[in-house]
Amino acid sequence: MIVTAIGASYLVLAAGTAAAVVDIASPAPVDVAAALASASAGTGVSGAGAVSASAHASASASPSASPSPSPSPSPKSTVIGSVKDGIHSGDLRYFLLPPPDGPSSVQGDPDGNKESQSDVVKEYGGSSDVKSALSQLGFKGGAQRTYQDSTMGANVSIELLQFDSSGDADNWMQGFQLNGSGWTSFSIPGESGATAREKNADNLDSLIGVYAEGDTFYQITVYGTQTLPHSDLANLMTAEHGRLAHG
Repeated sequence: MIVTAIGASYLVLAAGTAAAVVDIASPAPVDVAAALASASAGTGVSGAGAVSASAHASASASPSASPSPSPSPSPKSTVIGSVKDGIHSGDLRYFLLPPPDGPSSVQGDPDGNKESQSDVVKEYGGSSDVKSALSQLGFKGGAQRTYQDSTMGANVSIELLQFDSSGDADNWMQGFQLNGSGWTSFSIPGESGATAREKNADNLDSLIGVYAEGDTFYQITVYGTQTLPHSDLANLMTAEHGRLAHG
């Protein structure tokens, strides 16, 4: 496991509340290196893989060979949700982008993790100011999923926080910021209201984007040991926006 702190913060902007910056711990990323090595070994590109593939083809052609067992189908998620006029109903986890490499690439529950107000307060450092801001903005619930993407060679974490209204979600986004030095900003094509930052330090490249759609704020973090193209985050931000907008 690679353990790191992304270094995000929340600036409380609620009326009548003193401004305060509190730390937010990043999700513990999963180790992509082993997964990528395993995926590469299974492609049949290497010599050993080619021999294995050839032997399998020969066995399949033989009349006496036993047929290969059919792969077990992946369990189908029962999480459902719907959206109308920017209001999200049902299980908020339904609106998390599905992991491209399937449930096995997910850290924890493949359907995602539900987050209560106390979970979010703890995540943002445990400050009473954060708890007060969540209450004033009508926090309804959160959802989060962390997975590894073998195509990107990186870890992805997506978090959704639902509020009473689109205005409340926008207010929460305005209070979100990144602390520490070394962060540089970049734009997300087609998402002019989104905020995106990158930090490359200590052999870890981190891309973070935040935006809101309807009553839901979303944060996407992409991080790995190699330099990541901004398009990796941009594509995820656009896809998540579409998921929240249309279900």
